[in-house]
Amino acid sequence: MKYDNMADLRHELNKIDTSLLSLFKDRFNLIHEASIIKKNTNEIRDYDRIEEVISGIRAQSEELGLDPNSMEYLWRFLIELSIRYEIDHFND
Repeated sequence: MKYDNMADLRHELNKIDTSLLSLFKDRFNLIHEASIIKKNTNEIRDYDRIEEVISGIRAQSEELGLDPNSMEYLWRFLIELSIRYEIDHFND
């Protein structure tokens, strides 16, 4: 076991959460750029691309020893959140 107490473990979790937030900021900056590049809102939800991403996430999850079903659920939520963000910021 790497941690002897919850305080140290929580400190590490908080550092990971901070890193995740920074990555989400980067991701949503790219989503915002996509909303500028796309010509109309019909281009926002690309079902083929969604399934391509999910397939890749499932494969990567298995390689990392993560539950692919849980990671698919998480990514589908993230994709839907990204689509909503893109619609809300379309052509800002």
